[in-house]
Amino acid sequence: MSTLQRIPKTLQPIAPRPPENPYDGSHVDHPRAARKRTRASKPKVRTGCKTCKIRRIKCDETKPICQQCSKVRVVCDGYDYPPRCNTSPKSNPSSPSRSLSATGNEYSTEDIPYVDFFRYQLIEEFAGYSCTDFWSRVVLCEAMNRDCVRHLVLAIASLSKAISEASKEKRPSPLSPWTHSLVANTNHARSLQHYVKGLSLFRRQYITADIKSPRAVLIMTLLLITFELLQGGMDSVDTLLTTSIHLLRGSLAHFFRNDDQEPPTKKRKEDDVSDIEHMLPFLSITGGWTPFLKTQQANLGIWDTSLLLGNVPSLEGNTSPMLLSPSHGVYRAVLLHLAQWQTVLDSALTKARPPLRKEERDALQVMRLHCQMTKIGIECCLDTTDTQWDAYDSDFDALVRDCLALAISAKTINNTKGLHGKWTMQMGILSTLGPAIAKCRNHDIRMHALEMARRMPWREGTWDAEAELYGKLGAVLLEERGRDPLTGKVKAENRWTWVDGNWDSSKSTMFGKYAKNLPDQNGQPVFRTLKLGLDKWPDICGEIGCEVDHAAECRVLD
Repeated sequence: MSTLQRIPKTLQPIAPRPPENPYDGSHVDHPRAARKRTRASKPKVRTGCKTCKIRRIKCDETKPICQQCSKVRVVCDGYDYPPRCNTSPKSNPSSPSRSLSATGNEYSTEDIPYVDFFRYQLIEEFAGYSCTDFWSRVVLCEAMNRDCVRHLVLAIASLSKAISEASKEKRPSPLSPWTHSLVANTNHARSLQHYVKGLSLFRRQYITADIKSPRAVLIMTLLLITFELLQGGMDSVDTLLTTSIHLLRGSLAHFFRNDDQEPPTKKRKEDDVSDIEHMLPFLSITGGWTPFLKTQQANLGIWDTSLLLGNVPSLEGNTSPMLLSPSHGVYRAVLLHLAQWQTVLDSALTKARPPLRKEERDALQVMRLHCQMTKIGIECCLDTTDTQWDAYDSDFDALVRDCLALAISAKTINNTKGLHGKWTMQMGILSTLGPAIAKCRNHDIRMHALEMARRMPWREGTWDAEAELYGKLGAVLLEERGRDPLTGKVKAENRWTWVDGNWDSSKSTMFGKYAKNLPDQNGQPVFRTLKLGLDKWPDICGEIGCEVDHAAECRVLD
């Protein structure tokens, strides 16, 4: 990506891309259009795609995405019956390697299983609890128009297949990433080939100005980051995030701006840009709270968080404006905003008509969990002693149990089709379990959250459950050792926070750096380093003589 960093070009503000053909033959504004038409005397085709059948137009039966759907930029829902042998109207049967053409790009016969795997299995996994159509619509449509995106889709699909084929001990993670010098299997090799082709085409098209839209740069960047996150290549993720921030700084609305700086071009509502624009700051901000993306910690100040205090939707489809007086301040403004969201989410879950589908209900429940945990964090963040968290034990207990119910539900569904990438772009329940582990000093609730988190089979955004847990375990261990045997409480002077860590996978060890929440008598910060083994779960309960089986309710996730 160093080539991109040297380019002195300034991208124009993001503008929504108009559809190539917003109308098909069924939209005719002519007086004679109302006349009854007579069907042509041709045999009815029953092997077209589902979308064309619904639209009542003739399907050309190109696979995996028919041209009728791709040219009007709608999702092609595939075929009920096997298509005819000549899957492309212009294909040459005598050709030794037939290809499936779609708007100028070609999927080879070998590519088809990977494209289907991406469309019918990975898309739902990557979206997680979110209802975004970034994967199902934006990426698939862009892949039909740009070779570089098409190669990245194939790279991600083949890498996910490679991960599903690997044993649990050899799957990639930030602790043991896959690299080009250590190819795991055939599908991993194939994914690297597509990755290199896609990146090379992207560089070439960017340098020659074939790619001018920040939208295209953003989509390609998110795909590159996805590939590296699946591989566990956190250094590459850090570089990609920093480079894309440099390229798109003048184009996205989420960057912090001075009063004399012009905002980016106003976008139409419901455009795909408004749906994907937040993904870059989301990955950068969440990555800044991990020990793997150190550059993003320095980037936390460039994002304009005031955009988070926007309008709150209602069940009637309109929005409630956020009315604040100057006396509120940021602290009260955020709490008021969260309270409004809490009201809307509670109403949506209990009063929505018609009844919600399961995926919609799960998405709203995750949003409610995030809202509740964020509210607790905001109310406690100004307490330097870290003891205000103790007043929320009952809230933590309810949140952890809600997380368990969601995790069991997800496992029940995914057991029927299997997890492949074990990764999602959006945040799920790990962001709720994390504070429960780090800030809740009730031993039983904390250990319940720990046992659940260690059984999570996926990663969320830039967060990896395994890596994050080993870092937090050191702080939990120090606090449990300092727990008062008489009162059972952890005093303020015995509370610790994980601030950094270094992993040595070859020796199965982690060196964690921890800071005491209160300074010493001279006002100086107190740090401590712990060495933890990665191949053995520490006996935290044994440190205080606890005999409760905190994993009893969580074993259903094994």
